[in-house]
Amino acid sequence: MTARTRVHPPGTVGPDSSRPSVDRATRRRRLLRLTGVLIGTAVRIRVMSRAGRRTQRRIAVCAAAGVLTALGVRVEVVNPSAPWPRTGRGHLVVSDSGTWLDELALLVAVRATPVADAAIGDRALVGGLARRLGAIPVSRDRPRSVAAAVDRAAALLRRGEPISVRPGSSATRRSGPGRFSPPFFQAAVDAGALVCPVAIRHRAGGVPAPALPAQVRDGTLLGSIVRIAALRDLVVEVHLLPALDASAGGRRALAALAQHAVAQVAGTGRPVAVVRPGAARSWAPAAGRPPGQPRRGVPDAA
Repeated sequence: MTARTRVHPPGTVGPDSSRPSVDRATRRRRLLRLTGVLIGTAVRIRVMSRAGRRTQRRIAVCAAAGVLTALGVRVEVVNPSAPWPRTGRGHLVVSDSGTWLDELALLVAVRATPVADAAIGDRALVGGLARRLGAIPVSRDRPRSVAAAVDRAAALLRRGEPISVRPGSSATRRSGPGRFSPPFFQAAVDAGALVCPVAIRHRAGGVPAPALPAQVRDGTLLGSIVRIAALRDLVVEVHLLPALDASAGGRRALAALAQHAVAQVAGTGRPVAVVRPGAARSWAPAAGRPPGQPRRGVPDAA
């Protein structure tokens, strides 16, 4: 498997019917490769219980990269204008991811402990990966579960560990990023951590594919996989946006600011730093990697 990142500004939006697809032979090869990856991952999940935490994470990330590569999906990461902190300070990664495809791309591009719906633990493969990653389970319709998950996330952030959460409502993201709800931003406020927004966009055949998330969510998982395997030149863009300092604002201000920053990417294709006086301020390091430098470890299509 090769690994590289590239950054391309989105072009003009084309109709869904013009989205290019691969031939049947390529589709079959992709599905066969995916079957091999899933079998190998299922075997590794059993071995994970005897491995250390770092090894478990590495296997989970490799499995996510293997699934994406088998399906012919490439992940491209756009770095923020001010690099995120490497170590020493926890950061809360908030994204508008809405599908299993986005979650796999985010897992590969950003190393963080995810906050996952409690129901995901019942799924044999995905649930096994989530548990081995140390995912924080949450039932979003149960206030006590949300409060417990927020407290656990805050504790990990205080220890300097990155946490990844999807604060938006999946029901409102069929045509764009949904409203970011404030609860998990409280964890960043309590821990004095940074909030790192991430916008996820898609391209197929070289043009933006804003309707793709809705198509991935519709129907069964198997049907979704088959549709993804049929697309040519599918790219998941992961835009890492400038970090926000949680110590400078409350959770509602942080949620609104992160949501606004993510929404800006939909119309520009470039990360946009947004600063709202009196609400929260952008965090800037003393020195770091220059913006636009590629990240490593991101799968490229086979």
